[in-house]
Amino acid sequence: MKHPILWLDMTVSVQEAATQAGFNQAFDVHRLAPLSSIRADAERIQPAVAFFDFDFPTRHGLNLLRETKRTFPSMPLIMLTVQHSEALAVWAFRARVWDYYVKPLSTVDVERCVTSLREMLSLRVVGDVPRSAAIPHSAIPEEHRVNGSQGQHPSTLAAAISYVEAQFRTKVTSAKAASLCGLSAFQFSRVFKETYAITFQEYLLRFRIREACRLLKNPAAQVADVAHLVGFNDPSYFCRIFKRYTAVSPSHFNAATDATLDVGQLLGGIEAD
Repeated sequence: MKHPILWLDMTVSVQEAATQAGFNQAFDVHRLAPLSSIRADAERIQPAVAFFDFDFPTRHGLNLLRETKRTFPSMPLIMLTVQHSEALAVWAFRARVWDYYVKPLSTVDVERCVTSLREMLSLRVVGDVPRSAAIPHSAIPEEHRVNGSQGQHPSTLAAAISYVEAQFRTKVTSAKAASLCGLSAFQFSRVFKETYAITFQEYLLRFRIREACRLLKNPAAQVADVAHLVGFNDPSYFCRIFKRYTAVSPSHFNAATDATLDVGQLLGGIEAD
């Protein structure tokens, strides 16, 4: 028997097409639209976990999360967000969020979350929940998994990668990225190319196009809206860049996209011009 979970869809821009397939397979998902309170639904469904699914968290959504924790203190809450910052992550954990993920979630993220939840819930069933079970296993971030001198570049560039993830919808410059990493423009350009085999601007374009592919999987998404959401002020230019990377126009991708398409693989072999 699957554990019931609540999925609070708090997205306010391009809506998610569907709950992550991995969660649907593992749990009995009850999806709810934005509400002022989830008390009645929680008391009716008796969920084991509640997911708060944001794209751009609003004050209302964050207050709802906090009030839900106060009302149901033993219920684990998981926060998903597109808009990520260090301050938001710190707030989430101070609000006693059980786990926190930046979207789009990878297959590894989904599997790790499902495994951690199953382990914690199985302990609750037998009434044996040690203190450590309340804290999900935290994988070592990718940029810190290398050893020795090879780890110097990824660690040095971590601020630039975080800058792209947080600000890709706005103007992103190499000069700002270099400054965040404590490097000159020349040093930053050389180190970034040595580390990732592409330029910083190419990395930024790939990141934006990958995010656009995710948003366009929603059949209700409008190409001009997606272009703006991923940092392109000119929809025509967005269409040209999108087709360069995917070999199809955004409108074609929007109409015929396959949910199983591996966007990472699709973009992985593209070389900088």
